[in-house]
Parts: sequence; structure tokens; C-alpha cells
Amino acid sequence: MKNLYKKYHRVQVSFKNTFITEWNAIKSDKAVISTFLLVTFGILTIYTYIYSKEVITDVPVAIVNQDSSKTSRDYIAMLDASEGTKTITNYTDIQEAKRDYYAKKVMGIVIIPKNFEKDIRSGKQTTITSFSDASNMIFYKKVLVDITVTTGTFNAGIVIKKDMSSGTPIAIAKKNYSPIQPISTSLFNTSAGYATYLIPILTALIVQLVILMGIGIINGSRKEDKSIHTNFPRLLHKGGTVPVLLAKASLYSLIFAVILPIQIGIIYTIFDIPIRASLGEIYLFSLPYLTAVIFLGIAISSLFKRREDSTIFLVLLSVPSLMLSGLSFPMEGFSVFYQQLAKLLPSTSGITGFVKLIQMEATFNDVIYDWYRLWALTIIYFIIAVITLKVRAYNEKRNFKYS
Repeated sequence: MKNLYKKYHRVQVSFKNTFITEWNAIKSDKAVISTFLLVTFGILTIYTYIYSKEVITDVPVAIVNQDSSKTSRDYIAMLDASEGTKTITNYTDIQEAKRDYYAKKVMGIVIIPKNFEKDIRSGKQTTITSFSDASNMIFYKKVLVDITVTTGTFNAGIVIKKDMSSGTPIAIAKKNYSPIQPISTSLFNTSAGYATYLIPILTALIVQLVILMGIGIINGSRKEDKSIHTNFPRLLHKGGTVPVLLAKASLYSLIFAVILPIQIGIIYTIFDIPIRASLGEIYLFSLPYLTAVIFLGIAISSLFKRREDSTIFLVLLSVPSLMLSGLSFPMEGFSVFYQQLAKLLPSTSGITGFVKLIQMEATFNDVIYDWYRLWALTIIYFIIAVITLKVRAYNEKRNFKYS
């Protein structure tokens, strides 16, 4: 019983000393402080502000009106009335419109052919030709959708007017043109806003980026100073790594227990980003995400000799993390190798869970498999961190003896 108490006391002391040592290291390192403050709040605020308009409007489109009839002008007026497109009609020919298109003054070109009105009145099929920049998916989609919707509505008006001219009531003419009435509802991101889609993803990614950078800087400094075994003297004792890692995980989790409500509660509220989960659910889901990232950071940072090397590597890890998360491109489109590789990154399950909770009003049961996967990653990276940290402390102490 006495031995058991001694072991518990040593673990308690090691946990407390590690917690204080790590906290002092964070406070005294300006690079870490600036990383936590600038990256966590600065980048998220700037990105949210940039995308706060949610959708783009008034995309400039060049109109080459070769008909100059009332019908062609009605079509242009209808297209201009759409929210996403702003028509510019002072073009006399296609070459003039192309010059402005290549100069990025307009994002699309619409050509209304000669005899547009005459062909419609005589029952001949006519065409409206459009060009849009598919290298920019946002502009391309906006121009294409507005032209498609406008053309469809204009077609409907022509057919309905013809039916009405033969004595058909307007209600029946509308039914004749469109026997199937589509009813579509946008789920979750009802405004199809870019900020509503992107910011929850960015929040989860920033959490991973900041933790990895902070741990990389602190551990890198200790390795340069060869102070790991002196800062954490019980690392080389049996079971001594466990309280050290748990203390570090507890400290960083507590820091983000403060940061997350500020990010979600204040920044999201200021920019009207919808929050469809309680803070308790977000905390509960975040716990294994934070611990998995913390142990991953410790495991990786122990492999590099200089703090710059580990920091650069950990920052670069954020790019494939976003690419492999399945949200910039469907994961089903990846090869099996990349699908399995993505599952090894905490951000994959973390981002998916954050989006489901914050955007999709999911219950905790809906993210339970992501939560389990994050706990599995926590255990895996904890074991790797135990090994790499112990090896690093052992090598450091051995070199210290022979120096």
C-alpha cells in the first residue's frame, strides 16, 4: 500500500512539474504566444471577414447584342435582374468583348444573334451563345446558372404567351409548359454561402495547425538546448513518460477550452456563421481531436534536430490535411492508398465531425464513429510519442555524459 502511494505521489509530482514547466515555456516564448494569438484569432477573423459576403453578386458579363430588338433587350433586362450577374451592353462585336474578357474586365460573354426576335416570332429555333471562365469555378457556376435560369424562364414566357394567344387560359398554359413542378430545398447551408461552408473547416484545421506549430517550436527549442531530460527528469524512469504526456495534453486542452468558445462564440456570431451545436457537444467532440493532434505533434517534433525543421514540416502538414479531409474533393474520388492515409490524420475526422455538428445540426450519435476514430488515433500517437520522447531523452542524456 505504501509503495502504491509512493508511485501515485511521484506521478502526481511529475504531472504537476510538467504542467508548470510547459506553461512557463509557452509564456516565455514569443513565437509560441504569437502563434496562438495571431494564427488562432487573426487568420480566422481575416478569412471570415473576406468570405463574409457569402455569395458573389453582380459578376460582369459582356453582352454582344446583334439583334437590337425589343425581345433581345427584354432578355438582357431579365438576365441583368438576376442577383449574380451584371450585364454590360456597350459591345458592338465579339472581338471587343473578347479583349475585355481576356483582360478580366468581364467574366463571361453572351451573344444574341441577328434575327433573334424574328426567328422567335416565326417559330424557328434560335440560339444564345455564352462563354464563361471555367478556370474559376465560382464565376463559371454563377454565370452559367444565371444564363441557364434566365433562358429557361424566357423560353417559358414565349411558350405560355403563344398558348394564351390561341385562347388558352394562363393557368392551363403554365401547366402545359411545365407538367412537372420541381420543388428543391437547400439543406444545412441554405444560402449556399462560401463562409458558412469554409469557416467550420478552417476552424478545425487552424486548431491542428496551431497545436502542431506550438509544440514544434517548444520541443525544437528544448532539443537545440538539449534540455528535454533535465526539464522532465522522470522521462527515463519506468512509466515516467505517461504523466509527462498527460500533463502536456491537459495543458493544451485547457488552452483550447478557452480558445474554442472565443472562435465559435464571438467570431462566428459577429459574421453570422450559423452554429447548430451546443458548446458541450463541441467540447466533447474536441477532446480526442485535441489529444490526437497533441500526441502527433510531440511524436513528430521529437524526430527533428532543429526547431525550424519541425515547425516547417508541421506547417506543411496542414496542406495535405485539407486536401485529404474529403471536403475540398470527395474522398470517394481518392485512390485506396490516399483514403487510408487520410484516416491517419486527426483533421480528417475532426473536420468531418465539426462540419456535421456546427453546420448540419447533427446529434452526437451522428459523429460517434469520427469520435471513436479520433480516440483510436489518440492511442496510436500516444504510444508513438512515448517511444520517440523516451528515445530522445535517452540519446540526449547519453550524449551529455560523453560530452
